[in-house]
Amino acid sequence: MLSGACHPLGRALARRLAGFGALVVAIDRRAEPLYALAKDAPQRIEPLALDLSSAAARGILAEAWEREPVHALYDLSALAGEAPLSVALERSAGILEALTPGLRAGRGRAVLALPGAGKPALAAALAALLKDRDAALAPARLHGLRLPAGTEGWTEARCMSSGDLMLALTHPVTRGLAGGRVLTERAETGTTGKERDGDG
Repeated sequence: MLSGACHPLGRALARRLAGFGALVVAIDRRAEPLYALAKDAPQRIEPLALDLSSAAARGILAEAWEREPVHALYDLSALAGEAPLSVALERSAGILEALTPGLRAGRGRAVLALPGAGKPALAAALAALLKDRDAALAPARLHGLRLPAGTEGWTEARCMSSGDLMLALTHPVTRGLAGGRVLTERAETGTTGKERDGDG
């Protein structure tokens, strides 16, 4: 499951996951670019045009995947940067709530993208959401990854690097990493720093 799929990182992640053989449910508010993305791998990318700030849309999502195991959720919706804080937070909280039963059933991993510099209030609110919701998802886990906000500067290399980090957080190799953690991509050094519960 991938929300914010029309963000450059979302498009790159959808294509990579499809290339690995995964079935990707790509969610975004904008239908036309979403359908264009699905044409890249029509058997593997299922477009779902929903505005997750709408309670009705979140209800559709919850009903459709109520019993279906969800193995991974990548929420990039906060990176677009055009929505007010309350709307961006509602989108991320809403998709987590809608997919909690599926994530539990699939013993899945969820990764929320937190906007880095320039959006400190939203990043702090999402970090608090991570801390609050991680225990409720057990045995699934919830992680956060701070990434640059906006859609500019997302080169192919940047999408590959950030995508690698997101994929690693949902891979069994990271099973020792406790949920509720926020990692920060340090693009200038190529390293990743770890924060507990959004502090630091």
